[in-house]
Amino acid sequence: MRRVGGILSVTGLGLLAGGMLLFPLFTYLAFTRLPMNVAGPFVKGCFPSYYGFMLATSGLALIGYLLRRAAWPALAPGLIIAATLWAWFWLIPQLNAYQTAGNTAAFNRGHALSVWLDGIEFLAALALLIREGAKPG
Repeated sequence: MRRVGGILSVTGLGLLAGGMLLFPLFTYLAFTRLPMNVAGPFVKGCFPSYYGFMLATSGLALIGYLLRRAAWPALAPGLIIAATLWAWFWLIPQLNAYQTAGNTAAFNRGHALSVWLDGIEFLAALALLIREGAKPG
């Protein structure tokens, strides 16, 4: 089971880190290649898929670590899952409400928080992936 757990944890972390690395590039391309009135709603509509992807890949990594009985490393994907659920079901609706109300200052603060949160989650996944890759043989 530990070997399967190793495969699942590394696969989950690799997919998670790769997807999180590509999403900002994807949003940059959308906002620089599409008209703003198209890019905004398009990117906003992608967030459920992005968060679902993060939950699935973090869950895969979490299951892998649990199969390996590696409690401390399992904490990171578990926290990523919790933070992603919070962002998806609380932060993003708040941002949408701020945007609808025209509260630009609150939207900008919330958006900055979401960017920092995403960056911290990415760094945690990447650090664990590097840790796994650096293990001897």
